[in-house]
Amino acid sequence: MLLTKEEKNRIEIIQAVVEGKLDVEDAATLLSLSVRQVYRLIARADEGSIISILHANKGRVASNKISDQLWKHIFLLVKQHYQGINDRHLQEILKREHSIEVGRESLRKRLRLEGFAPKRKRRKKKYRARRERKAAFGCMLQIDASPHDWLEGRGERLTLVGARDDATGYVWCRFEESETTWAYIALMREILLSHGLPFSLYSDRHTIFHSPREATIIEQLNNQKPLTQFGRAMNELGIKIIKAYSPQAKGRIERLWEFFQDRLVVEMRLKGITTKEEANQYLPGFLKQINARYTVPAQQAETVFRISPRARELDRILCLKETRVVNSDHTLSYEGLIIQLPRSTKYASIAKQRVEILRLRDGSVEVVYKEQVIQRFTQKAMERMLKEKQ
Repeated sequence: MLLTKEEKNRIEIIQAVVEGKLDVEDAATLLSLSVRQVYRLIARADEGSIISILHANKGRVASNKISDQLWKHIFLLVKQHYQGINDRHLQEILKREHSIEVGRESLRKRLRLEGFAPKRKRRKKKYRARRERKAAFGCMLQIDASPHDWLEGRGERLTLVGARDDATGYVWCRFEESETTWAYIALMREILLSHGLPFSLYSDRHTIFHSPREATIIEQLNNQKPLTQFGRAMNELGIKIIKAYSPQAKGRIERLWEFFQDRLVVEMRLKGITTKEEANQYLPGFLKQINARYTVPAQQAETVFRISPRARELDRILCLKETRVVNSDHTLSYEGLIIQLPRSTKYASIAKQRVEILRLRDGSVEVVYKEQVIQRFTQKAMERMLKEKQ
């Protein structure tokens, strides 16, 4: 029987007490035990061998010990199907897919002894002060995107665009081809229609969120900052965008991407997903499980999401919006095209007036004057006009 150094020391001290070489009080001090407990150990030694003073389970085989044959089966499964999966996730997959229950620490030790390397090495952590969570659900959403080989070469390279509530950790996500303004607009539309308007977004310094250009004279006079299309839309909805100056500042969503790149990739591999459409169909079910398991209660029970505009009104905010001045002949330029505005019975003339041109999410284009649509082109019409111009 193999004994630890501490166990050997205990046996030697009790043996010395039994032989009269050491006082009970001194033994208690050396073993950090009470005098009464030392007397119990002496009585146990008198009843049997000196080894009996150790834990009663010493030397016994655990009743729940996993057989060597089952361990070999686990190693074979890992080698054939589950390479590159972290230990906790592997533990869950073994239980879910194969009804094999094993402790995470036992699994970790056995895998390392068998030569299976950990998925990632731990890096030395830097000191950082904790930022407390917001108090209520909807107070602030951290927003970001993660370009990654989510399909592991089985399909196109995708970008996961997502938001995470700072108070609870609740997650919204969708797969897109790349990180674009339209990708974030689609994500926000989903959030706004399902939950409402949050008070703020916490983003990195990407030019989708924060314009790098200098403010115009008019903006300076009105004390306005230059806005991107996404920033303008959020401003119209009363949602403030807060700038984060480091990845660590928005660590909660950064850790989410690490978690998803670890688990979501594996789950989609097991499902045989090969396209963006299939990935987006699978995602809601996956997010439902993640949100049910990992969200935490907010400090305040009531949500602070505000009522969102209806879908039609929302689509005319979550769009690409530009301002043009109508020429004397009632034309205006847009994307290299000369657009002739029709005669209106409501206005005698709108020459030299400012109008807004809206590019909607369905690809159509609307010309708006004083909240009235005076001209509309479908996506096909715009494509035809651009083709004819070429």
